[in-house]
Amino acid sequence: MPAPDEPVVVIGAGPAGLACGERLLAAGVPCLLLEARDRVGGRTLTDYSLAPGFPVELGAQMIHGRHVVTHRWAAALGLSTTPWPILQRSRMVVEGRAAAFPWFAFPLYPRFGTRAFLRGVRTIPRELMAHRPPDESLASFLARRPPPEGARRIVEILHAHAYAADADQIGVDGPAEEARAASERFGYRNFRLEGGYSELFRRRADPWKDRIRLGTRATRIRVANDHLRVETESGPDASPATWAASRVVVTVPLGVLQHRAIEFDPPLPASKQRAIDRLAFGTGYALQLRLAGGNLRERLGNFSVVWGGGASSFHRPALGRPGLPEILTSFTVGREAGRRSLMSEAERLEATLAELRSILPSGADPGRVGAASVHLWPLDPYSRGAYSFLPVGVGLDARRELAAPVDGRLFFAGEATHTAGESTTVHGAIETGYRAADEVLRSLRTGPAVAGESAGRTAGPSVPRFHPALPSE
Repeated sequence: MPAPDEPVVVIGAGPAGLACGERLLAAGVPCLLLEARDRVGGRTLTDYSLAPGFPVELGAQMIHGRHVVTHRWAAALGLSTTPWPILQRSRMVVEGRAAAFPWFAFPLYPRFGTRAFLRGVRTIPRELMAHRPPDESLASFLARRPPPEGARRIVEILHAHAYAADADQIGVDGPAEEARAASERFGYRNFRLEGGYSELFRRRADPWKDRIRLGTRATRIRVANDHLRVETESGPDASPATWAASRVVVTVPLGVLQHRAIEFDPPLPASKQRAIDRLAFGTGYALQLRLAGGNLRERLGNFSVVWGGGASSFHRPALGRPGLPEILTSFTVGREAGRRSLMSEAERLEATLAELRSILPSGADPGRVGAASVHLWPLDPYSRGAYSFLPVGVGLDARRELAAPVDGRLFFAGEATHTAGESTTVHGAIETGYRAADEVLRSLRTGPAVAGESAGRTAGPSVPRFHPALPSE
């Protein structure tokens, strides 16, 4: 396949953009990545200073699933992954009593015992999967058939909180459709990436970093005389530049598209703009706390997460790592995450500790905070939130429309465009980058008219062999 006269421009150097660029380069197609931030990795970001020698994540927290592509990316670069039993070692707090999950301290306790557990992990999820229109919110669904409080906790943390949404914001039918399409059951097989996501993507991009322009924000994509032009701003003085392209792949987060941060000239088709507006973008952030002088481990055992049904779930990323400081991650989502994002650092910390203390059993004390670290994704102009979810009345058709190419020259990738049940995840974003690259390659071989035929998921075995200079999977 002859190389195009102008390069393919990929907007964004997060997981999707890097995957897309790698595949294009492996096929001999010149490409250029334009990244607004001063780093690669998108909505992944690792803090290496809070607990020296133990990286903590400020963005994506873990790898979901045993067989996903992220494991292969890590292994190819000499990074390991470690099982992280999030749910298996969780503590759900009801009426001041913390129950181990799934080994319950109160097996006959009606609000959080074996029966509540089985309803939360089996009965209610099956009812959600079997739900039929009209659609409703998860909160409405649970209100119509009130389960034991422990079952509600399990359902809400897996089916709303994990999507950075409140239970009255997320739908039932759309997420059920995604769950049926997923290759692995969500939530029960999680892994920690040793070395951190920032290191993974830095190493992945390093062999071809000359193809990446950091600090370069795309402001406009226009078609002029059958040519594509990407207008950008860079540097403190917003120096303008224009980049010619044979094809353009847009991998920016849904929140950026919803804020109209990039102008499309001519405008996007009405159906695509409607998909952008119909999909929802969750609000959330991970506040990392280094604690001292507390007794959480003594009172709660070797727990992984404690949750009382509020805006924040509290995770222990250093589970099973003796000798390290006590690190606690407050994963705060929904409307409250948006409200706390606007607080001062001291106010946010105070609100977080107040929530934690309000759910802890009597005698449990988190101690004092020695240091804290956070990246407020809702205020980040290059993300505008956490990740996408399907609200009431919106199904996978909206993701398919967002993923579809425009005129065989403009392509879309990123977790919000995943159409096979792996949205919201890093591996899902990587898969969409591969899919978009394949669409570009088809369009270069056969012409723009054929490029829009497929917006589906690219299967793992179809990944072509990478160029020897690039890290292979």
